[in-house]
Amino acid sequence: MAFLFNRDRVSKEKLTLDAMTDEQIFATTRFPRAAVEELCALLHDDLERPTRRSQALEVDTQLLTALQFYSSGSFQWMVGRSTGMTQPAVSKVIDGVTQALCKLANVMITFPHNPQLVKKTVNKLQLC
Repeated sequence: MAFLFNRDRVSKEKLTLDAMTDEQIFATTRFPRAAVEELCALLHDDLERPTRRSQALEVDTQLLTALQFYSSGSFQWMVGRSTGMTQPAVSKVIDGVTQALCKLANVMITFPHNPQLVKKTVNKLQLC
């Protein structure tokens, strides 16, 4: 007796900024295109691979994959299914992007130090 399994096909196409609309980028990452493009530029040196021999992933593909994982709260294999990557590949991408982001944390993340700036920041957040 043969068993039939309903197997969804995994897309072999990798995520790229050029292949996505602004709405798709926001729905996938919770960031607007401009922010993702800026992050790509900031992280480029840390994420670019020197060779294409082993089918190295583009910087935007790595960033989009990691941002999708961060924003979805899903499992790595689920992100892999939607990005055309294996779970181990997704894991490596998330690790690389996370390390690159952490290198920028001290420069990019700041907190207000005086009471006036704290109040201004709180008021801004309440408007959102």
